[in-house]
Amino acid sequence: MPDNTPTEQGQYKVNLVECPGLSADQRAAAELRFRMALEFALGGPEYVLPSLQAYMLAQTLQEDLPLEGASEAEEQVIALWQHAETDAILAAMRPLGDNMDNARFEIVPL
Repeated sequence: MPDNTPTEQGQYKVNLVECPGLSADQRAAAELRFRMALEFALGGPEYVLPSLQAYMLAQTLQEDLPLEGASEAEEQVIALWQHAETDAILAAMRPLGDNMDNARFEIVPL
């Protein structure tokens, strides 16, 4: 089974947490499916960390602003990340069934 090692372009690791019932192989396969789907949605491994950072910054900026204060660019950054992450979660979790309510993915920069 392929491992979840970072590529030179995308220096990050994906960890699936809060899923004690999975074997190491199931966890690794889910992490790989998540990573591949996320990279596909964002345009490649080199865009994952910058997209995540932009998303987090836009979210932080919007916390102090009323909804009307968000710029179109901020809204697009947030929507891009949320759609990519949702698609990646679905791709990763679908084969595992429905008993994964507390499971989540962490993206860890290296």
